[in-house]
Amino acid sequence: MAVSTDFAPPFKLIAPYFILGVVFYIGSIVSLFGVDISHLSQFSTFTLSFIHIFLLGFVMMVIFGGMAQLVPVVLEVGHFAVELYYVIYPLLALGALLMGIGFVFSPILLPFGGVVVLIAMMVFLFETMMTIKKVKKLNFVMKTVLLANIFLFFGLVFGIIMALGYGGIIDISIER
Repeated sequence: MAVSTDFAPPFKLIAPYFILGVVFYIGSIVSLFGVDISHLSQFSTFTLSFIHIFLLGFVMMVIFGGMAQLVPVVLEVGHFAVELYYVIYPLLALGALLMGIGFVFSPILLPFGGVVVLIAMMVFLFETMMTIKKVKKLNFVMKTVLLANIFLFFGLVFGIIMALGYGGIIDISIER
């Protein structure tokens, strides 16, 4: 199977993902300079804020940008609706910021940030699943893309439940 870039989206669509990813990376790393390590723990609000800004703002932003390029090339079909990628990055950026601010200043912002991230990721999953649906015959690589997106969905479900619990909207213990 020869890999063809004929189905890859335009770079102007992908560039904001990498630019925002770098901005979140630099922001999260700069925030580490004001940290007192003796007060860090797994339940420290700063630690939770840093992790969410780093993972959602940097890691997931870069992954979504890469997946926007990778999925159509690997599947050898065009995107179902490539324009949806213009909606994903602002939502993901806003959600990551709301969650980061929510952990440090106001836990009630967490569910709102979580819902915005959930919407961004559900749009991504919808677009990816509909693109996969266009494939005539799934091979091993295509099945792994499908499986990875299914696990992303389950991660989202658990994440939003934890955000609702941490924000005090539902009564669950996330500490065990």
